[in-house]
Amino acid sequence: MLNNTSLTLNRGFKIRNFEEDKIAILKSNPGLHFVIQNDGTYIFSGNYYLKNDEGKLIKSFNVKITPLKNYPNSVPIVYSTGDEIEKIDDYHISKEGIICFDHTYTLNKLASGGLRLYDFIEFYFPKYFSWVLLKQCEKAENLKEWAHQDNGTIQYFQEILRISDIDKICDFLDCYLKVSKPSRNEKCYCGSGIKLKNCHLDAVNILRATSKKELQNDYHKIKKVK
Repeated sequence: MLNNTSLTLNRGFKIRNFEEDKIAILKSNPGLHFVIQNDGTYIFSGNYYLKNDEGKLIKSFNVKITPLKNYPNSVPIVYSTGDEIEKIDDYHISKEGIICFDHTYTLNKLASGGLRLYDFIEFYFPKYFSWVLLKQCEKAENLKEWAHQDNGTIQYFQEILRISDIDKICDFLDCYLKVSKPSRNEKCYCGSGIKLKNCHLDAVNILRATSKKELQNDYHKIKKVK
């Protein structure tokens, strides 16, 4: 999970628009192709080559990457289109083949600041597909793995809030959802009595990138789980 990490730290060059993003992607990923579909939408499709540090091929994965209309302030949808990965929750992949690379809240935060597809691919693809290979070989037991669906959301809140008690997490969310605009100088929603800026401001900044409607839905799901 990312909190304050920038995906551009190791890029070394500028990407100012989609055309530059597309060029960088195709140059770095020779197995991918840019396709304009009949309805005018576009995708990247083909093979992602997972390589080792020496640049040697480890394994090829068939993928389809669908950028959304409000690029660069959106998270691409990535499909596994081959049979290299079983489409089950254990591999964080839906039965339709949609891959879950990170929690929605983190991805929304990244997209709110402008998310280049090149950076997304370079950061998430090696991590995810390497993890898949380790899991397939039953060697991923020592790697941190997020729980699935609602349990994953609870785990996410436990980490960003540093609170394990689900009741207290619900209290935090309840307070946050009732505030129209968070203020740095108001008391933190965790009940500590400390100002927000000195307590859970980083967590609030992550949550602000996700709609209150989506957070409200998750809040009700968490209450049912507990």
